Amino acid sequence: MPHYVFLPCKALLLLVLTLVPLSCSRKEATPDAGVKEPAAKTAANLPPGAMSLSAVLKAVESAGYAPVVAVEFEKDHWEVKAYRNGQLLQLKVGPLSGEILPDPPPSLDKPLSAIVKGLEDQGYGPILDLESTAGETGGDAWEVETYKGDKAVTLSVNPASGQITTK
Repeated sequence: MPHYVFLPCKALLLLVLTLVPLSCSRKEATPDAGVKEPAAKTAANLPPGAMSLSAVLKAVESAGYAPVVAVEFEKDHWEVKAYRNGQLLQLKVGPLSGEILPDPPPSLDKPLSAIVKGLEDQGYGPILDLESTAGETGGDAWEVETYKGDKAVTLSVNPASGQITTK
């Protein structure tokens, strides 16, 4: 076999050996956030003496919340989504004892129905998504995904006055 036939094979092998290490990253790609740190880094954020996740889930299920459909560790507690009496609930669960923590509702200055009515009266609609940013960085506001005519817009609305603060 002629010597020049092996040159493309060697070049291809060299290219593959160069690219494979680049694609083997320790970070995990996620569709919503791009790159996520490996799970081992998250485990370091659990407080010392934290129960195993299986023990936390057993405590939640024993308290009558089943089935559990999602669980994620958030700063200092487990956020658990589970059903009880046919209702999907979001629970805060302590990592040390598995107890369900109180999660008082926010105090709203103005009813959400009044905020929505004000936006509708200004020609916004249909309103597709509303979420309170209370407790998040950036302060209190309603984040609203809606339409004005045929244009999709995202609004930030003051919860006390109902005024649009950012378009």
